[in-house]
Amino acid sequence: MFEGEMKSEGRITVFHLKDDLSTERVKHFLKKMNDLLEEGRHYLVLDLAEVYEVSLIGMVGISSIFNRCRQAGGSLKVSHLTPRVRKAFRNTNLINTIEVYDDVLEAVKSFRSQNLLKAKQYSGSFFLKDRNAFVGWDRLPLSGHLN
Repeated sequence: MFEGEMKSEGRITVFHLKDDLSTERVKHFLKKMNDLLEEGRHYLVLDLAEVYEVSLIGMVGISSIFNRCRQAGGSLKVSHLTPRVRKAFRNTNLINTIEVYDDVLEAVKSFRSQNLLKAKQYSGSFFLKDRNAFVGWDRLPLSGHLN
């Protein structure tokens, strides 16, 4: 089994993976990601801040989810690569395929270029705990955490 936490706002889903993506955990990870895709969640941000190791099959799984998002007209982006995970992304060349961001907010804001503001299900704001308020899409801080 693996641990993770999901947050959604409109069409964007942020998944905070809270375990290493070892060979034993990949099957559970892929099941969760595939469930999200089947629910129509095609705009995904995978937060890897608490992941310190990813197996080769884990990298293949991430690549598979990336391809499924693209085929559905969406996108997968990753944030917070730890040094060891960044090295795995470099070694498998995923660093040049999947968009990588230093924090979740940057990844979420990058969807702006995909015209999500015009999407029917997009609410146009995010709740930021540190401000205890909803903040409009165009007023998200340039860096920080999406809470």
